[in-house]
Amino acid sequence: NHQENGVNKESAIEAERAKCGFLFTEDVAPGLKIEVDLKRIFCSTQSQYQKIDVIETYFGKTLVTDGKTQSAEFDEFVYHESLVHPPMLTSAILSNDPDGS
Repeated sequence: NHQENGVNKESAIEAERAKCGFLFTEDVAPGLKIEVDLKRIFCSTQSQYQKIDVIETYFGKTLVTDGKTQSAEFDEFVYHESLVHPPMLTSAILSNDPDGS
């Protein structure tokens, strides 16, 4: 940490960076756009098939492919529930056990 005139340079740089207001913008549907503060970019690369970004926004760590959000920490439970409950239900039906045990 470098000090200049009693001011921590790193803190000053972070304060200026916070003023920049980087945004992540996604076109969700015709006429519907979502725009949130972009807090951090963890990875941004291009594969043979798609552009891949792992970023941090209001929604936490977010996987974005070709500019479209695929999943985020904030809504992870939605994916978990949709993946876990159908097999549990199928198992309960097949075993003829309503409790699924």
